Amino acid sequence: MNIFKILLTCGALVFSNIVAEIQILINPVNLPENKLPGTELSRAYDKDVAGKPNAYHFLNKTKDFVIDANSGVITATKIFNYETDPTRFLLIVDTGGVMRHVLTINIIDVPEPPDCTADPLFSSGSATFEIAEDYPLFQSIYKVTVTDEDIAHGDRLTFSIETELSGPERGAHTFGVDPVNGVVSLRGEDALDFDAGYHTFQLSVRATDSAGLFCQGTIIINIRNINDETPQFEPFPMDSINVTEKKPIGDFVARVKATDRDQDSSIMYSFKTHQEMFALDPCVSVSVDENIPPSAFIYAILSRDPDLGQEVEFLILNSSTNTTAYFALDSHSGVISKTLEPLLDYETDPKFFQLVIAVRNRDSLSLESCVGTITINIQNVNDEIPVLIYKPDAPININENLPVGTKLAKFTATDRDIEDAIHYEFIGTQKVFVINEDLGDVTVAYPLDYEDETTPKSWVLYVRVYDNERTHSTTGTLTVILHDVNDNPPQCSQEIYVIELPENIPVDTPLVSLSCTDRDGTIPNNNITYHLIKDTFSNKTFTLTNNELKIGPMHLDYDNPIFSGMDFKYILFIRVSDEGIPVLSTIIRIILRVIRINEFNPLGTMMAFTFSIFENSPVDTLVGKIMYTDGDWPFNNVQYALVGGNFGIPPTFYIESDTGMIKLLNSLDREAVSQYKIAVRITDVANDALPDPLRQRSATAQVTIHVLNVNDEPPVCTPPHLEIRIYATFRGPFTRLNCLDKDSPQDHLSYSIIGGNSNNQFTLWREGAESPFLATGQNFQYDLFQGIQDVVTFQLLIEVTDELGENAATQLTATTTVIIHVLPWTTTQPTSSRKTVPTSMTTSVLRKISYYWRPDSWFPAALTITGALLGMCLYAVAWCLFKDVLACSRLFPHCHRQNQPSPAVKEAAQGPRYENSLSAGTKLNTRPNLLPGNDKPSVV
Repeated sequence: MNIFKILLTCGALVFSNIVAEIQILINPVNLPENKLPGTELSRAYDKDVAGKPNAYHFLNKTKDFVIDANSGVITATKIFNYETDPTRFLLIVDTGGVMRHVLTINIIDVPEPPDCTADPLFSSGSATFEIAEDYPLFQSIYKVTVTDEDIAHGDRLTFSIETELSGPERGAHTFGVDPVNGVVSLRGEDALDFDAGYHTFQLSVRATDSAGLFCQGTIIINIRNINDETPQFEPFPMDSINVTEKKPIGDFVARVKATDRDQDSSIMYSFKTHQEMFALDPCVSVSVDENIPPSAFIYAILSRDPDLGQEVEFLILNSSTNTTAYFALDSHSGVISKTLEPLLDYETDPKFFQLVIAVRNRDSLSLESCVGTITINIQNVNDEIPVLIYKPDAPININENLPVGTKLAKFTATDRDIEDAIHYEFIGTQKVFVINEDLGDVTVAYPLDYEDETTPKSWVLYVRVYDNERTHSTTGTLTVILHDVNDNPPQCSQEIYVIELPENIPVDTPLVSLSCTDRDGTIPNNNITYHLIKDTFSNKTFTLTNNELKIGPMHLDYDNPIFSGMDFKYILFIRVSDEGIPVLSTIIRIILRVIRINEFNPLGTMMAFTFSIFENSPVDTLVGKIMYTDGDWPFNNVQYALVGGNFGIPPTFYIESDTGMIKLLNSLDREAVSQYKIAVRITDVANDALPDPLRQRSATAQVTIHVLNVNDEPPVCTPPHLEIRIYATFRGPFTRLNCLDKDSPQDHLSYSIIGGNSNNQFTLWREGAESPFLATGQNFQYDLFQGIQDVVTFQLLIEVTDELGENAATQLTATTTVIIHVLPWTTTQPTSSRKTVPTSMTTSVLRKISYYWRPDSWFPAALTITGALLGMCLYAVAWCLFKDVLACSRLFPHCHRQNQPSPAVKEAAQGPRYENSLSAGTKLNTRPNLLPGNDKPSVV
C-alpha cells in the first residue's frame, strides 16, 4: 500500500510538470516613471484557459497595477515617481491551475528638468538689481535658486549664462556665473564703464542637469554712474606758443580745450601758478540738457576787480542766432539762465550757442573792462517716448506644426531722439515666441504642440518698446491663437500581437481588443476608425467590429494545404486611421499561430475488406491493401496494426504500418484453414501539437481473407496396401477402395489398375461420386480354377489421380497395392510342392517444407542490451525529477557516502576465502536448445 501511494504521488508530480505553464510576454517589465496609466505593460497567456472569461488575476493585492481578467493584459493605474514610490513590484499571476508565474516590474528613473520657479522674479524675467560702475569683482550680485528632484539620486546642476545683452552699447562680456553654486558676479573680462555706454545688462542664466535638461530665467542689472573720470586736455600743437613783443593787451594768444567723459560735468580753466604777463580768457564751455527748465541757472560769471566795492555790469555784446531768445543774462549778478520760452529741442534747434559778454564798471566811462565768450553746448537728452507706428490689430491664427523661426508679426516704432536706438522685448518670460530686439520681428522659438497640456491654446503677448537707456518705453499687445493640426497618427497600446489558439476555438471568440488613442486635440483629427486588411484566405475567418477582432463567420482550420504553406499562422493587418486632413494611419500587426487539434477519425472506403490468396503463395506475398484517410493535418498520416484474428506462431499475416498492405508471414494450408477473419486498427499519428496517446483517434476494419485451393495434396489410400481372400466361384465387387484427397473431392479422383491384372481378371466398379469397388471382371474364368487345390494370388497396382479433367501438369497421383488370394472352391490336400509368390509394396513419399523467420544469434543479445540501457535511462530521468521529493525517497534515494560496514557484515559479504566461484546451486545446462524443426540434438 505504501508503494502504491508513493507511485500515485510521483505520478501526480509528473502530471504537474507537464501542465501548461503561464507565459508572460514581457518579463521583467521596465516601466519609466513618467509613463501614462493605462499603457499595456505585458500580457499573460495560458493556453488551457484561453478564451475563458475571468481567467486571469493577481494573487497578491495591488492598487497600482491591474490585469484584464479575460485577455491577460497588464496595465498600470497611475504615474509613478521614482523618487517617492517603490521601485520594484513582484506580482503573482494566477489562472486557477497548478502553475503560477511571477511578474517583475521595475520602475525606471527618468531624468526630470530642473525647476526655476523657486524665485518667481527670476523665472518671470523681472528680477532687477542696481550696482555702481565701480562694483568689486567676484562679489555676489545674485544667487540663482533652482530645485531638482533628481539631486537626491546623484544628479548635479551646472549653471551658465546663455545670453548677455548690454545697452545702449552692445557686446560687453562683463558678468559670469559660478557653474556650481549659481552665484552671479563681475568677472572682469570687460570693464564695467557707465561712460562707455554700458548702462544696463540683461542676463539669461540657465541651470542644466546631468541629462541635459534645463530651466532658465532672466535678471536685469542697472549700472549707476559715478564721477570717476578726470578731464583730459586735447593735445597742444608743439607744446609752445610764440608771441610778438608788441602784442596788444587783450589779444588772443591761444586756446586750450579739455574733455570729461563723465556726463553732466562742467569744466573750469585756471592757471596753476600766478601769471603777471598772461591771463586766461574767461571763455567757458558749458553743456546743458535740452530739457532744462525755464529760469534754470546755467552759469555764473565771476569777475575780479582790483578796485573792490565798485559795481560791475554784465552786457551781451554779441551772440549766435537766436541765442537771446533762449538765454538771458542778469546784468547785475552775471547769471546766465534759461528763458521761459521757447523750449529747447535738440532734434530741431541749434546744437550750441555762443555769447560774447562784456564786464565793466558801472561808474567807469570806459566802454568795457573785460570781454569773454561763453559757449553753451546743448546736450541731447532722452526725452522722447518711442511711438508704435505699426502693430497687428487682429489676432494671429497659427498652426501647431509651424517650424521654429517662422515669422508671425512685425512691430515698428520710432523715437525722435537723435542717436537713440529702439529695442523690442516681451514683458515677462516667454519661451514659445521670441521678438528680435532690433527689428521687432516676432517668431516661433519653441516647437508648438497643441496636444501638450502645458502649451496654452492662445497667448496675449505684451511687447515693450524702449530706448537705449530704458528711459522711455511704450507697450503693445499681440494675440496669438493656436490651432490643432492633424499631425499625430493614432497610437495603440501594442503594435504587434502574437497569439496562439487551438483550431477548434468557437466562432465569435474575441481575438484582440485594440486600445488606440489619437493625441490630436480636436475633432475630427482624433476620431479613430478601424479597418481590417483582408486577404483571400482569411477573408471569412475574421470579423472586425469597431476595435474588437473576432473569429468568424468561419472557424479556424489548421487542416488546409494552403495554410501549411503559410506556416500555419495568420498575419493580419489592421489599419487604425483618424479622420483628419490628411488622414494619418497606424498599422497593427497580429500574428495568430493556430494549434492543431486531432478532430477527425480515420475514414476508409469501406468498413469490411475481402481478399483472396492461393494457399501455395510464398512468404511476403501481398494479400491486399487497406486504404484509410484522415482529415487532420498532416493528411492521411495513419498507422495500421493487426489487432485480432491473426493467431499462430509466427502469425499468418502481417501488415505494413505505414502503407496498410497485408502480406503473408506464414505458409497457408487451405485444407486446414480456408478462410481468415482479422481485425485491423487504423490510428492517426502526429495530429496533435503535443504527442498525446490519449487523444489519438482510431478506427477498426474487418478483413476477410479467402485461401484459394492449389493442388498440393496427392491422394492418400487407406490402407496403402490391402490383402483380400476370395473364393474362385465369387462374382462381382468384393471390396471398396478407401482413397481421399485433401484438396479434391471424391468425384475429382480417377482410379485405374496399372499392374498385376493379368487377363483383366479384375475391374473397378464405381457408382456415382463415391470411391470405386474392386470387382471380378468378365474375364474372371471359373473354369481355369476348377480342380485347383492351391491358392492363386494376384497383386494389383492401382493408381489414383486427382484433378479429374484438369491440367495434367498439375495432377498428382498415388498408388495402392491390393493382394488378392483366390481360394479354390473345394478343399484338397495340397501337394508337397509350394510356390511362393513374391509380394512387393510401393510407397509414395510426400515432401512438405514449412518456412518461418528465425533471427540471427546476435539479434536477441542486442535487443536485450538495448532494453536494459533504456530502462536505466528512464530510471535516471525519474531520479533527477523526484530525488528531492520526500514521498519518493524510497524509490529514488540520494547518493550519500555510506559508512563503512562492520567487519562482520564485510566478512559475510565476502564469504569464505577459498569458496569456489561456482556455487553449488549453479547447474550447467547440458541440454542444447532445440530450434523449431530441429528435433534432435547435435552429436559431438
